[in-house]
Amino acid sequence: MESPESFQKFAKREGDVEARIIDAVGKAGPRNIAEISRLTHVHPETVRYKFRKRFSRLGFRFHAEVDYEKLGLTIRWGTFRISPLHYPKAPQLFRLLNKVGYLNYFGKIVPSGTYVARFGLPASEKAEHESLFTWLMNEGVLTSFSLQGAKVSRHLTMNPKFFDFRSNRWEIPWKELKDLPERPLPINSRRASRVEDYDDLLIIKELQKDSMQHISRIAEAVNRNDRTLEYHYRTHVMPRKLIPSYFVRWTQDPSKTLAHSVAVTRLAFKPAGHEELKRIQSKVSKVPFLWMEDLLEDGTYIASMYVPSSEILLLLGYLNDELGDLGANVETGFVKMNEASSFTIPYEMWKEGDWRFDLNAAKAVLRKEHYSALKK
Repeated sequence: MESPESFQKFAKREGDVEARIIDAVGKAGPRNIAEISRLTHVHPETVRYKFRKRFSRLGFRFHAEVDYEKLGLTIRWGTFRISPLHYPKAPQLFRLLNKVGYLNYFGKIVPSGTYVARFGLPASEKAEHESLFTWLMNEGVLTSFSLQGAKVSRHLTMNPKFFDFRSNRWEIPWKELKDLPERPLPINSRRASRVEDYDDLLIIKELQKDSMQHISRIAEAVNRNDRTLEYHYRTHVMPRKLIPSYFVRWTQDPSKTLAHSVAVTRLAFKPAGHEELKRIQSKVSKVPFLWMEDLLEDGTYIASMYVPSSEILLLLGYLNDELGDLGANVETGFVKMNEASSFTIPYEMWKEGDWRFDLNAAKAVLRKEHYSALKK
């Protein structure tokens, strides 16, 4: 008779199951239980249980990755320094830019105090959009700013193989990371197109908010007919791959905030040339909790990570061991979590069948709303 399986082997087997499910999410999406079951050879009810009872409690979040170019939008990163008078209300300023200026993310970088922001806007509005920030400088709101287009921008899913589902924490063998396969940046050969229907945008922005939603719930949230949205999802969003994949991020274990807290870490590398870029990116891409990579037009490579607080020094030690002395060619900063926000696609900027940007209207909103906030 076969002896009972040991607790250790059983626990390891369970960890492997959860890791396989997380891996499959990127291919199938978190709502496609049948496909995840097929890819992982895990019973559908077990998959449902992991999503319903296990992953959320451990701090795992599932996000829809949007193909901005297929929506007719290009990614631009901005760096901003705010004047002392306006500095206390900087978060409100950036939230207004989400409403009127195509902003989809901002964060305050400490210890420098600089703000960074990510925009997804039509290429045709680039000059007009940049003039808004020149105006803010003339108004005394900004002391400096810079804007750079992203040649490549991608989200990465966390590597579940290094998360111990028995102890519910990361276990990183840092010295062994060099043996992992590289994850090179893709060559961005896609051409910008345009979205054709506002209902497509409503579906996408709702899936960005909660990728576990069903179409019926989305229809209720946006006050649309569910059959109409189901048609748009099946005939537009899915076949055109407007959401090409899903990624998984570990934020923290909500029940153990202190022991399982994270630091959103931003590393900006300025390689001397293409070969150094390849060397740096190949090492950084192996970090299990790498969240996003951007390669800007000026050659700057930005790596954003959700790093468990207990692993920060080990991460920096790994990078130093693998990359050597980068000196002034790398900037390290941390995002102040209560002065940072992510937003969905700028669906409110879609008007009369196309993306619109009204510079004068944006100025009026900022002048009214931001200056009134300063008086409070």
